[in-house]
Amino acid sequence: MDAQKAYDVVELISQDGSQTRRIGLVAVLSDDPALYSHFKPPGAFGGAKIECPWQTLSSYKSKLEGPEERCDVVLPLQHMYVPDDHRTCREFDFPVVLSGHDHHRVDEIIAGTRLLKPGLDSIAATVLQLSWPSATSPSRPQVRASFVEVANWRPDEALLRETSRAYSALLPLRNTELSRVPPTFEPLSSSNSRGTVCTMGKYICSLLKSSLNTVRRQRAHAVDAVLLMGGNIRGGSLYPLGSYFSLEMLEAEVKSDESLGVVEMPGWLLDKAVTQTHAGDPIPGWLQYDSGVREEGGRVVDVGGLPLEPDRIYRVGTKVSDLTNGQSAALTVYYTQHMNLLPPKGAYVNVHSELMGFFARNMWRKIWEAIAPRSVDGSVDTPCQLGDEPCQSERRLEALDLDASGDISVQDIHTALQVVVGLSVDADQQSLATFIHSFADADGDGKVTLADFETFCAEMPALYANQEWRLAYPKSQPSSETGVEGDRGGAAI
Repeated sequence: MDAQKAYDVVELISQDGSQTRRIGLVAVLSDDPALYSHFKPPGAFGGAKIECPWQTLSSYKSKLEGPEERCDVVLPLQHMYVPDDHRTCREFDFPVVLSGHDHHRVDEIIAGTRLLKPGLDSIAATVLQLSWPSATSPSRPQVRASFVEVANWRPDEALLRETSRAYSALLPLRNTELSRVPPTFEPLSSSNSRGTVCTMGKYICSLLKSSLNTVRRQRAHAVDAVLLMGGNIRGGSLYPLGSYFSLEMLEAEVKSDESLGVVEMPGWLLDKAVTQTHAGDPIPGWLQYDSGVREEGGRVVDVGGLPLEPDRIYRVGTKVSDLTNGQSAALTVYYTQHMNLLPPKGAYVNVHSELMGFFARNMWRKIWEAIAPRSVDGSVDTPCQLGDEPCQSERRLEALDLDASGDISVQDIHTALQVVVGLSVDADQQSLATFIHSFADADGDGKVTLADFETFCAEMPALYANQEWRLAYPKSQPSSETGVEGDRGGAAI
């Protein structure tokens, strides 16, 4: 890292030239190994060693305040959570600490040190003023600070051009529609996910619950609830009304390597975990939950749309590593003492793959409906309504097989998403079509052929039999499509 400096010194001269002050800047970040465990070898920052932030601060503070640099004041620039920032404030005599990492704003004084954190995504910036009345004033300055909205300033033109160029790579993701957002979850927002149950957190948990409760040939999960800690909902965005859930949103909100497992959790523990993380200041462990969970008066009163039973054992989908990360003392104590209740890693499901599979199944059903035989009155019948009428698998295949090759390609499905279903898709981004193709390949031979269509002709009636799941995409009201099932529902296929 030849462009990296161990520290910097800024020299300030007063307007009248009567005094010169030297400010030392040193940057540190958390050395908690759990924060970097998801990085592939050689690890975070190219495998560089992340040293203890407080030992680092102590070493550079001595150097910067010593005869070599002669700094009047040292300012730590930290990327650490609030409890670690508090430790810095208590163990050192810095007048002010500038920090990040937490998504919420912090302006407080701890042990005589002012801690300033402007929050996520450069929405706000800290304007810091350090002043010394005269040349004879002691080194410790007077501190004034405020948070300002960055958008109130005109952007740097060169930086704006570079940012626009970089973001253009995301256009295919932005233009790939995965699901319409139901009114229940609007306005869709992931803002303050570490301090409130946000609509994005509830929406993603609800989608995951619906997906986990979908019975499929190879797997059957049954869950009563899905809980995710707020630190896993990362976008920090408020989306416009009428937005669709896009591939870009999925990438922005949840890391691609996040995974879930299903654990058994007593009702009293579920209640305690939620209420415990919702007490006090925002924390990464603030629990988000699906639409079947309800709080009232600071307690969880419903799970799965039914009154919570304290002694009942619920099946809960959650990020397994979060159960013992200390964010919820109740969860950490319980699962540390009952490690046998944690599922093996082989039973985990990747969040992105799970949701993409769920959207793919829903979209395949929509395609299947759109190419279905029509009744005399022109309406599209479901297999449940067809009775003894043939499913006409050959006709369905021909409707999608654009090149008459006898099998359906990813490109055929990608085209159908736009032309048949009316979905917003990007020509260069076929991730959703690829997932649909994999799902439509019922026999797993890598191709979607007439044999696969015949399999679906046999299995689709069971899919439609569950009316709660069917309402996820009501044909008569396409604007309210959700992809989210009822709390007691499941689907078969």
